Amino acid sequence: MKALLILGAVFFGLLLFSQVRVGGTVVYAEQGLQILIRVGPLRIRVFPVKKKKERPSGPGTGAKPERKHKADADAVPEPKDTLELVRQFLPLVADAAGSLQKRIRVDDLDLTLTMAASDPAMAAAAFGGANAILGMVIPLLENNFNIRERKIRTAVDFDRHSPVIAIRAALSLSIGQGIAFAVHFGLRALGLLIKRNREAKAKTAA
Repeated sequence: MKALLILGAVFFGLLLFSQVRVGGTVVYAEQGLQILIRVGPLRIRVFPVKKKKERPSGPGTGAKPERKHKADADAVPEPKDTLELVRQFLPLVADAAGSLQKRIRVDDLDLTLTMAASDPAMAAAAFGGANAILGMVIPLLENNFNIRERKIRTAVDFDRHSPVIAIRAALSLSIGQGIAFAVHFGLRALGLLIKRNREAKAKTAA
């Protein structure tokens, strides 16, 4: 009898814990993905995980940090094609969110889509392509999330070679929703990541 009471208390405690609501911010841009969770006044970065700083082995080692070559320091990083990643992973995100009994609330959605155009004459075609892309992205978000406010912007960059999308979303969800979403999305995303890695290795070997 005592064991049943303990199990019941643990189950009830977990049930209450799963109903606790937390805030979160998801940012996706050229710099990569960043996920922050807000619990009261605390802000916790979930992804990417902070790397521990390497400590020197001792004061007498005499090891000096390697200096970067000037060419490396001045090199401009290659822009990432964030739009291609969104095309692949957004359906998985939408499916995981849509599988929940209660939708995740998005208090503020900020989306900027920048198209690439080599000259002003191609700008009109670029904006037409932007509308086609937004026609795919926006319905997936609206049909699977409870979006309160949204800001959608489009632009053209004549120096880019590929389009880029930047998304910032302020979320509100329960801990139980977060766990269910992470499990559903994580299992499917893992398969896609394995497939992408295999394709990348095949291209490198070719």
